Amino acid sequence: MKKPKSYKWQKNDGTGTMSRHLRSEHGLGPEGEEGSSGGGQAQLHGYASDMPGAGMPFVYNRDRMISELGRFIIADELPYSFGESVNYEYFNRVALQPQYRRVPRNTLKRRTQQSYYAYRGYLMEMFRTYDGRVSLTSDTWTSTYGEPFVCVTAHWIDNDWLLQKRIICFEAMEEAHNGFNIKSRIVSCCKNFHLVDKIFSISLDNATANTSAMQFLKEDPSIKLVLDEYGLRKKVIALDTPTRWNSTYKLLHDAIAYRDVLTDMYNESRATDGQFITNDHWSLAKIVHDVLETFDNATHIFSYVYEPNIHTVILECIKIICTIKQTSLANPGVAVKRLLDNMKVKWCAYFTEFPPIYAIAAILDPGVKLEGLTNLLTFYYQQLDVQFDVPYYVNNCKRILERLCEEYGAVIQPQPVGSSMGASRFGILGPVLKKSRPDGSGSSSSSSSSSSSSNIGVGEYLTYQFETEENFHIIEWWKNHSSKFPVLARIAKDILAIPASTIASESAFSAGRRVLDEKRSRLSSESIEMC
Repeated sequence: MKKPKSYKWQKNDGTGTMSRHLRSEHGLGPEGEEGSSGGGQAQLHGYASDMPGAGMPFVYNRDRMISELGRFIIADELPYSFGESVNYEYFNRVALQPQYRRVPRNTLKRRTQQSYYAYRGYLMEMFRTYDGRVSLTSDTWTSTYGEPFVCVTAHWIDNDWLLQKRIICFEAMEEAHNGFNIKSRIVSCCKNFHLVDKIFSISLDNATANTSAMQFLKEDPSIKLVLDEYGLRKKVIALDTPTRWNSTYKLLHDAIAYRDVLTDMYNESRATDGQFITNDHWSLAKIVHDVLETFDNATHIFSYVYEPNIHTVILECIKIICTIKQTSLANPGVAVKRLLDNMKVKWCAYFTEFPPIYAIAAILDPGVKLEGLTNLLTFYYQQLDVQFDVPYYVNNCKRILERLCEEYGAVIQPQPVGSSMGASRFGILGPVLKKSRPDGSGSSSSSSSSSSSSNIGVGEYLTYQFETEENFHIIEWWKNHSSKFPVLARIAKDILAIPASTIASESAFSAGRRVLDEKRSRLSSESIEMC
């Protein structure tokens, strides 16, 4: 056994002597790693440049570790028992932090509850002082174990002009699953978050209970809906339903890719009765597939939750009906014509007249405005072969926008200004946007603007033409022009936050299915809401 050596530290001594001793006598490198090589003075490791505390030395803090582990568990939908994992403890102690010790599940639950309620309180205070409008989407869901839930999601554009969404309610419903009780939950949520006088719109799907809830919401005196004040009805596009066209498109898209395999398998199984799949069947499937591809593209756009999409609804609907019309003209066969005629009838049942909010959102697109909207709708109804008073409808939308300006203009004074516009980003619909009216006159956008101070912003915006780039982003555009059109910018900020579908609530339910699985069926409704 070697005789122990003593070391004396003197002023200005470094760590070289200790490093050499550790390396030669104990086989340890300068950082205490067995078998490591290389010299140099050991340094304190700091936080990475892209992390909070960048540039500061790292100091292990168990309290902070528990908070961050709780955030990680919630974000990745893991069970609280993950913190008690022996294997995870071993991984941390060997590879990351020797001081790490397992965290009991109850400790993690308490810590995540504290973090959740702290952030919930922050949201409540933020909405209390928020001077804009908030749009809501809501839906109901029944878990695998038969427990009903209601979800409410808030959508708004913050002061940095970033589109935000937060789930502000995900609660179990012990009472009857009817319209009145759904309305009561939504109202209670709005009161908790100080939103009763800041709601711009509420979007629900077309289930019977939701339709009834919407009627109760309109009659509730505590809820003030901006859109109801102007007679705007709500309409959303249902997604992920087997009876909808985008589901048929996905089925055909996969089937066509495997047409040879499917044909051989089916024809072998039906050899006795002579009912075979032929090339004619696949030709019909390809025609339907191509028609529904446009519809599927539109549903993807309507599913955005962090990008504005309310202003694209009319444009995408026109693309769909144009595809149906062109396909019908190019394929005069009886089977195709019957199929497309049925699609057209179904389409007209929902989209003969667009809710005005879609048109107003399109007007707020500087590449469309009033003249472009008039041309687009005229073209749309020509493709539908439907008689519709487009000028009256567009002028009514303009009057609604002017009334909104009067309300918003009471606080903000506009400062009009202008430049030049291009419409190349609209693709095949670009010529339609620029087309003159049949009588040779300009649209109402070129008429004289109102003399009232609250409407000057509308008149100047509609009169002047703006230059838009191919990579145009509407929120960024309004952010950059908010000083020129402060009233319209504030209106655009509220309207563009309205989602075109209830996909935000649907995605929350998808997460709920993953969280409330067979291994976590006993989670309380409070824990599920946090997750």
